[in-house]
Amino acid sequence: MMHRRFCTLICGVLLLASFQLFADSVALRTERSRLYAPEEILIAYQRGYPDRIDRVAFRDGDWAIEIDDSWFYWAGGRLLPEAARLRQQEYSSYPFYPYTAELPPLPELDADQVEALRDRIRRRESNPPRRHPGFLNALWRLDDRDSSWARMKTTFFLGFKVEIHRELLEDLAAVEEEIQRQIPQDAELRNFVAGIADADAYNWRSIAGTASLSSHSYGTAIDIIPTSYGGRQAYWRWASSNYTDWFQLPYEKRFHPPEAFVRAFENHGFIWGGKWFYFDTIHFEYRPEILLLSGVKELQYSRENE
Repeated sequence: MMHRRFCTLICGVLLLASFQLFADSVALRTERSRLYAPEEILIAYQRGYPDRIDRVAFRDGDWAIEIDDSWFYWAGGRLLPEAARLRQQEYSSYPFYPYTAELPPLPELDADQVEALRDRIRRRESNPPRRHPGFLNALWRLDDRDSSWARMKTTFFLGFKVEIHRELLEDLAAVEEEIQRQIPQDAELRNFVAGIADADAYNWRSIAGTASLSSHSYGTAIDIIPTSYGGRQAYWRWASSNYTDWFQLPYEKRFHPPEAFVRAFENHGFIWGGKWFYFDTIHFEYRPEILLLSGVKELQYSRENE
């Protein structure tokens, strides 16, 4: 299972150096892929999923990654099968971005920078990302809604029934074990867990405002829903109804789980949406390759096929 390969991890600290890095790595889906070399990203995938990814190689003029005898080409970060390479402009790239050990600093923006971000957000909303689903479908062994549901298993997380991809059952159980182990000596964590109203994992749908499948469709994400947000903002779309420049909301006005809760997920391969530019602070998503790329976590095993 996945968590056995992610059990021994070393915490690192990666801070963003400037507003430009913040904007490129978090605000723009297309540009942020350029922060890492294609080979570096694909090898991180192979290290994160060694039982699913057979090889990384430079072939047919591009870097490519092999899953179950099928090759997916980098294609500017789009991860396309051979048949779709000539139509790569129809698709958006996958996001590969720096993920910090701590909350990334919110930049101080002048009027021109604020207007530039507003324009980027407007363009994203008018032309929503549309990623080719082939790579993730192959990685998680599904093709459509029915085959996706067939890959799900029902389990319990902190007392709430959830459906999650069968390959992540032990990973999620490991997260819960770590949380439960810390609850007796951490009052903040204990109170937060007591205040959880629900947990929502599998849900076949697109990412809101886009034409791309949500990680919830793959059963690789879970939302932790509290009984109260305490008047704070949890999701950028909800916040945008009340705040035009929601991206400038200080962290104290955003809903955050305790640090120990976030760390428990990160220690087992999940990233937290509270560190995103388009923040979603109730959202946790299995992306070990992002943690590996950023140096926040490090796997302690030798990569296969070296």
